[in-house]
Amino acid sequence: MYAIHSCPSGQPDAGHPAQRVDHGGLILHLQENRSHLSQDARVTFTVLIAVFMAMAILPALRGQWLVPGFAIGTMALLVGILDWHRRTRPATEWLALDGGRLLWRSLAHETVDWPLTATRFVIDDAVPARLRLFLEHRTRRIEIATCLGLDERRAVADLITRELATARRGSARLSL
Repeated sequence: MYAIHSCPSGQPDAGHPAQRVDHGGLILHLQENRSHLSQDARVTFTVLIAVFMAMAILPALRGQWLVPGFAIGTMALLVGILDWHRRTRPATEWLALDGGRLLWRSLAHETVDWPLTATRFVIDDAVPARLRLFLEHRTRRIEIATCLGLDERRAVADLITRELATARRGSARLSL
């Protein structure tokens, strides 16, 4: 999921009407989607648990205890992994375009602060099911929006492309 914290006039702000921003920059907060399980997912987990329980009870009635041990261990492992995932911090990134500078931060990587004029935005869509977004500056290259889903990456790619072009036009006018 992503949220636009600041955007230029005319750009919708994550479903809200466009707001006037004095500095004309863009600040994006990108975060892994950690929404609760849907009703379909809960039904699927319930069916899985019922199958494992049936798998555990029938052999136990015949005196075969290895299968119930495996089924119960598998369920315990699944519950443990889901609990661990709930407690871990979701992957998060921040991208800011403002004042002729690009600032990118991630929980997993060091902060990047590059001038906009020498920064390129590269969209790698060679594999349709896997869209990759990169920022390049001279010899350095970083992948961004890794925490987003495919549809969200497409939306963010369009937004960043537009904002980089706008920021470059604005800095070219200022230098004239």
